[in-house]
Amino acid sequence: MGNIQQQNQQPDHELTPRDDNKKIVSEVLKRVDQLIRKGELDCAEREIVKAKEIDPRNVYAFAMQERISALKIEIERIVEKERLEDSIRPAVISTFPLPVAETITMPPLPNPAVTSLNKTFARPMSTLPPFPLDKTYETTIKDKEPQQERVVDRSIELESYRKTLAEMWYDGALSTDEKRRLGELQTILEITDAEHEGIEKNVKRESYKNVILRQLSSNPIVLSDANFLNELRNTYQISEEEHIQIQTQLMNVIQHKQRNKILVIDDDTRLLELLEASLEENGFDVTALSTSDEAYALLRKFVPDLILCDINLETSTMGGFTFYEKIQELENVQSIPFVFLSGLTDEVLVRTGKELGVDDYLMKPISEQTLVSTLKGKLKRFKQLKKAVGKHTPAMITA
Repeated sequence: MGNIQQQNQQPDHELTPRDDNKKIVSEVLKRVDQLIRKGELDCAEREIVKAKEIDPRNVYAFAMQERISALKIEIERIVEKERLEDSIRPAVISTFPLPVAETITMPPLPNPAVTSLNKTFARPMSTLPPFPLDKTYETTIKDKEPQQERVVDRSIELESYRKTLAEMWYDGALSTDEKRRLGELQTILEITDAEHEGIEKNVKRESYKNVILRQLSSNPIVLSDANFLNELRNTYQISEEEHIQIQTQLMNVIQHKQRNKILVIDDDTRLLELLEASLEENGFDVTALSTSDEAYALLRKFVPDLILCDINLETSTMGGFTFYEKIQELENVQSIPFVFLSGLTDEVLVRTGKELGVDDYLMKPISEQTLVSTLKGKLKRFKQLKKAVGKHTPAMITA
């Protein structure tokens, strides 16, 4: 009886080393949140390193690290903007002549960088994108709301700019007035030069392709008209290599050949071009984007057959893991095969990706044959599952 009573007095669940680690990491991440709110981002990053050493699989540590990176970029932008504003002040003061008889001692101009940082952290925290954090670090809808608002707002700006560019390039090269209006819009929407170049490149390719398609409806032999194509290439600034890729796509459209649509996201533009060319040559219809923000905006209205994505997207507001979780909220792409292609070989990252539910994790560098075979296998399996679900659904409903 004594032994039974002692056993009954024991807690239902004893803490394991894993539970202890979670508790310790929870306390560390609380400190990280406090440091972020104080603006001590470097200290916060050092605490993140500690948290990842204790629990390398903690997804919240990765998410907070992404948030710190985003905040640093935002602060750099603010500092640069205010530095430029401060640099104008001496010129403005000098335009007002001082009386000769008076001696005025001007206070020293403040250090722009220090002033900007002080201004940044003196502002209410609502001006900085906050990282939501609760006591248990459980993933909740409430936790994700602030980041969602930032991403959605950014995607709307990028999509608005893309639509404007598409309308301007619809009938050919931009006029002087169109360039002026586009420059004003770029300033208003705070579109960077890199974002502009990436969007405009895709728009010009699509416009070039659409012009040829419109001509094909009335002139089936337009693809053999060298003079017309050369003039069109010069207008839309299309290289010979791009023309060959687009011509291949158009021939497949003419022949009514079904091509699988692949969305590729990678911030390494050179690798992105190589992936696009390689996959196009192997029969895929590829949409290549350099940021997850553009990809998220596109996926709200476009459904590819497969998504191939890098993890370390330094030029985006969302890293690969965050992007994958974000698009799971879009019903039209929830069941689309998702494959990570990354140079990060950390086993913990690989496991984290697979635990999130991605269909595969491929390592860079990878051979063209292996990449193509893997993607074709995933697409084939997806179609088989889709067909099986469609076949059994009526019987299940009847039952």
